[in-house]
Amino acid sequence: MDSVEKTRELKRDSMLSLDVDETAVDWRGRPCKANKHGGMTAAVFVLGLQAFEMTAIAAVGNNLITYVFNEMHFPLSKSANIVTNFIGTVFLLSLFGGFLSDSYLGSFWTMLIFGFVELSGFILLSVQAHLPQLRPSPCNMLTDTDGTQNCQEAKGYKALILYLALYLVALGSGCLKPNIISHGADQFKKQESKKLSTYFNVAYFAFCMGQLIALTLLVWVQTHSGMDIGFGVSAAAMAVGLISLIFGIFVYRNKSPRGSIFTPIAQVKSLCFSLFIERDFRS
Repeated sequence: MDSVEKTRELKRDSMLSLDVDETAVDWRGRPCKANKHGGMTAAVFVLGLQAFEMTAIAAVGNNLITYVFNEMHFPLSKSANIVTNFIGTVFLLSLFGGFLSDSYLGSFWTMLIFGFVELSGFILLSVQAHLPQLRPSPCNMLTDTDGTQNCQEAKGYKALILYLALYLVALGSGCLKPNIISHGADQFKKQESKKLSTYFNVAYFAFCMGQLIALTLLVWVQTHSGMDIGFGVSAAAMAVGLISLIFGIFVYRNKSPRGSIFTPIAQVKSLCFSLFIERDFRS
């Protein structure tokens, strides 16, 4: 009887171990359970963030030069430079977002923190576009070729607010981009290759739909209802994306941060240096 009971206990323990995923943790740092965490159910919340964040950032980026030129009265060459610097900063900061996620925060907390940073940038853009005292006096930049209308370029605190808003958006979006797809992929195990393939297909669809809505509906809103309304809609879209991300907090599979990538490099160099000194000392 004792042997039978031990056999049953071993089977029960083996079934429990299969149900627990030791390589991923939940939001409290506990091992994930296969029947509760991860899968397409969890990935859908990440896809919601991707679609709405893409809608928000694409609408701002694709019509930004119009706002900077017509509303902030920067020369056309300088307006184009502002926009290209903004877009370049978004992609450059993706490296920082990936490093921060892998080394210290994890993908979920990186997305949550910098998602609110991006949202604050959208709100600041909307507030500046709405309040006349935060922008230069209105004039037509297209007809002021000879300077008779005296179009004044945004300077001082007005330019500072614009740059602050843009680079808050760039910082937030840059740190989100490398983590959205990877966090969604983390919801699947290595042996779930078919589900993972389906996820990537749906993720690309969400990306395209966000772009489509941004380049049609939101640009139309910016053109016909004003840039303040357009930026406000982008902020609302970003807020909905963050709500989608937060709703999935209890079902996510999270990969724990692995520490700074520079630490093992420094350790190897330190060991090599010690061995080099020891060899010279013996010789």
